[in-house]
Amino acid sequence: MQSSSQIHKDASRTTIASLFFRNRHLLVLTILVILVSGLSAIVSLPRLEDPRIVNRNPLIITPMPGASAERVETLVTEVLEEALQEVDAIKDVESTSSAGVSVIVVELEDAVTAAQNAAIFSEIRDKISEARPSLPAGALEPQIDDKRDPAAYTLIAGVSWRGEAEPALGVLNRRAEDLAERLRNVPGTELVRIYGEPDEEITVTVNAEDLAELGLTAGDVAWATALADTKTPAGVLRGDRADVSIEVAGELSSLSRIGHVPIAVGGDQQSVRIADIAHIERAYRDPPTEIGLVNGKRTVFVAARIGFGRRVDLWAKDANAVLAEAAAETGGPVIIEPVFEQERYTTGQLAELSGNLIAGALVVVAVVFVMMGWRLALIVGAALPLTVAMVLFGLQVSGNAIHQMSIFGLIIALGLLIDNAIVMADEVAKNKAAGKTPLQAVEAAVGHLFTPLFASTLTTVLAFAPIFLLPGSVGDFVGSIGQMVILALISSFIIAMTVTAALAGLFAEPSAPDAPKRFWRDGLTSKRFGRFYRGALLSGLKRPWAAIVVAIAAPVAGFAVAPTLGNQFFPPVDRDMFEVEVWAPSDASLSRTADLAYAIEAEIKAFAETEQMTWLVGGSFPSVYYNLMMDKDAAAHYAHGIVTAPSNEAAKAMIAPLQAHLDERFPDAQIVLGQFGQGPPLTADIEYRVFGPSIAELQRIGERLRTGLQNYSGVLHTQMTMEGGHPKLWFNADEDETQLAGLRLTEVASQLQSNLEGATGGFIIEQLEQLPVRVRYENTVRADVSDIASTPLVTQNSDRWVSAAALGDFTLRPELRSITRFDRERTNIIRGYTANDALPIDITRDVLEQLEAEGFILPAGYRIELGGAVEQDAAAKGNLLTYAPVLLTLTIATLVLVFRSAAIAGLLGAVAFLSLGLGMLSTFAIGFPISFNTILGTLGLIGLAFNNAIVVLAAIRANPVAKAGDPEAVTEAILGTSRHIVSTTLTTIGGFLPLLLFVGGDFWPSLSIVLAGGVGGSMILALIFVPAVYRLVVKPAGKPKAAASKTVSPSSHFAFGSAR
Repeated sequence: MQSSSQIHKDASRTTIASLFFRNRHLLVLTILVILVSGLSAIVSLPRLEDPRIVNRNPLIITPMPGASAERVETLVTEVLEEALQEVDAIKDVESTSSAGVSVIVVELEDAVTAAQNAAIFSEIRDKISEARPSLPAGALEPQIDDKRDPAAYTLIAGVSWRGEAEPALGVLNRRAEDLAERLRNVPGTELVRIYGEPDEEITVTVNAEDLAELGLTAGDVAWATALADTKTPAGVLRGDRADVSIEVAGELSSLSRIGHVPIAVGGDQQSVRIADIAHIERAYRDPPTEIGLVNGKRTVFVAARIGFGRRVDLWAKDANAVLAEAAAETGGPVIIEPVFEQERYTTGQLAELSGNLIAGALVVVAVVFVMMGWRLALIVGAALPLTVAMVLFGLQVSGNAIHQMSIFGLIIALGLLIDNAIVMADEVAKNKAAGKTPLQAVEAAVGHLFTPLFASTLTTVLAFAPIFLLPGSVGDFVGSIGQMVILALISSFIIAMTVTAALAGLFAEPSAPDAPKRFWRDGLTSKRFGRFYRGALLSGLKRPWAAIVVAIAAPVAGFAVAPTLGNQFFPPVDRDMFEVEVWAPSDASLSRTADLAYAIEAEIKAFAETEQMTWLVGGSFPSVYYNLMMDKDAAAHYAHGIVTAPSNEAAKAMIAPLQAHLDERFPDAQIVLGQFGQGPPLTADIEYRVFGPSIAELQRIGERLRTGLQNYSGVLHTQMTMEGGHPKLWFNADEDETQLAGLRLTEVASQLQSNLEGATGGFIIEQLEQLPVRVRYENTVRADVSDIASTPLVTQNSDRWVSAAALGDFTLRPELRSITRFDRERTNIIRGYTANDALPIDITRDVLEQLEAEGFILPAGYRIELGGAVEQDAAAKGNLLTYAPVLLTLTIATLVLVFRSAAIAGLLGAVAFLSLGLGMLSTFAIGFPISFNTILGTLGLIGLAFNNAIVVLAAIRANPVAKAGDPEAVTEAILGTSRHIVSTTLTTIGGFLPLLLFVGGDFWPSLSIVLAGGVGGSMILALIFVPAVYRLVVKPAGKPKAAASKTVSPSSHFAFGSAR
């Protein structure tokens, strides 16, 4: 024991260490301030289901009606891609040039943040505007959509027609527009969009023969209506006292006004008006671009999304009130009801994770009670709410939100943050048991533990720093885990050094040495086990190589089984919903695809019980989960459905058998059912990009890859972007006959286009809407080849006309459906859609290896790149290593400075490496593949292993005899740290038990098992491997002093009973 003068001398040097112990007012006020700040943060922090991924993918859509894929590529896509080259922040550009439209998907650099993307989107708009004059006359204005964030809509309402009669689309339309406007006025609303809305217009249906007799085309009539629509200024009367604007009366304002427009003069010199030869009506564009369905009923969807920084539960309350008000005002067969409410999932998810956090905290306190007694359990337990309150306040200050990832970060931190409190409380109790006064005990504990706990906290912070600093979409998704853990570690260190030390000094009361041990007061004790444990440790230290072999057996086994685990990017999410993607044959009309959706829905409902079935035919359904892709527009052969099952378990169990049933029932369609995934969104799990100049060669290589992929077990369907065989009618006009008729080929094409698809001219304004006027032939003419062949074509030589059949004939020939490019190179993209339990990363590589074994060789000038899950996984892991050199250097520097030994730093590096094997073994034990979750869990495991190893090394080096390598002294040092190392191990396991036992699915358990399972091995590394290697590294200079070697640590009696 130190002399009184020495104690006072030490106390004077470290008086700051006992400041909170000596100043009770400061202690109480600090606790109150922390708790109040935490409660304030809970009330005001935004609440979301998932972290918001930064939007880095604007979409540029440029229609060019009537143009082939090759023309669209040359005249539109290439021009716009060249303009986009000048934007430095663009990472990749993928384009698809199809017949009549160019679609360009831009991906920004991973480093682009939410604060920067708006400026980049503006720069993209400027570049596209500058390129607009270079586009051909037939190309329409490019549409830039920068609102397709990878984020779910918060509320999707359905305006449905439930009557027996034909749906009154006008009523649905107006109700949907009204509801959308109301939702835009709800405070906190960021975006409102309408899906499945029919395009209302004024349709002028002309009789082909009557129009031809007048020598007019549908385009001529549309031009006449445009010229009659006088919505332009006609000058200004400028007088001495007033200026008055002039406008020519006669704008298009009603159906009768359109019918009154003169288009020709008849033989009797009477004007022929539109109403004389046409039927005029308010109608909807036929065919529509998309159709919405809810349980088989025609529906218009109104989707609204909350802005970041808002509480979803409060916003949902206001939005639902608006919805209820609109529904109450709606009568008859129109029903307004919510079809998706994210708030229900957000509240449920956060409640479940919060419940697991509380359950884990209770387990932690229970473990500390069992190991250390009720007083220390309360002292250590007090650190939990204080640390969580500090973390939540830090979250509020940094402008972040509460969501499933931030709460899970707290759950991970639970086992780490309690470590500092356990070590500090135990050290103060040991000092008081050794006869020191409370003040001396606090001073000594803080002085002794500050450096090692600071080092362990810093190294663990550095271990989680790559997650926090991870750029890109993966970083947006998991970065909050690293942030929460780092905040918790820093907060727990501050709490341990101040509040916990003071509370332990005030309330820790060790029992007298001769008093009987009581479980509830002193914790679990066992003299028999204490003797056995001490003997085992001593035996291992005398035979260090044998101890090392025992300690590394589990990590080595983990490395051995790692190659058999398989690879996965992220596990799927557990949810009561799943998606159904349907691709009809490429020439399918929208009505045919809708009929297919009706039939599939009937099969699904007959197969299993469902709560709801929603569809968007012709495009992507509005996102109900953050990583669902909304990348399909005006795709008549595509339908996207969302099935809501009675429960999470029912949804997952339904997918595989239903997939097989639908494949058998609808062999002509490609149908893919899948759980919602986690991580950044993917178009398809498997993707090969084949680059090269020749379209024919790209198709040949693509077919070879596609065949190999389709034959692989676990692959459901495959697609190829440069696929031939898309049917197209070609009009083979005789150019001489056409010339004799006074027509040119372009004029023939123009007349056929306007007659069949319609030509627009002018518009009617109704309130805030513009209704275009479209002039076209009857539907019967457009539906049959023979009728089209009989279409009259007006000649320019006279008022006579000739039929199209007189100038040529129609033949059906296949053509290339689309041309894809990636970073301005022609690219054939082969995509594979896998079964729900398949491993896409392994399949992607296995198929290539199999093709190589069969002798598949790429021609010169062609190459293959991997996309899909492989690319995302590689990019995420690469980004994770971005800061690795700096962080590794900082970690090594910290360890060398703390222990002043490169050998000790190397020993801790070995502990970190062996922790990787423990993570692999834990993953193998529960049957999961290696995923990004495994990596996240392993980083946390390394932090835990560092903590335990540093505490053991600090205890050994604090004793001069043990520091010299004496086995008995080292044993006593280990015994002195065993109680809190075992306690922190058990508390970590206990903190994750609720997630492992009570949370279904694969996502959370795949991460939790790495920590919960691996931490036991890390304890063995700390208590056996580290001392054994230390003995080999530090050779004893001579026989240690007997007194020192016979010293018994009080902790050996505290934790395990007397060692003697």
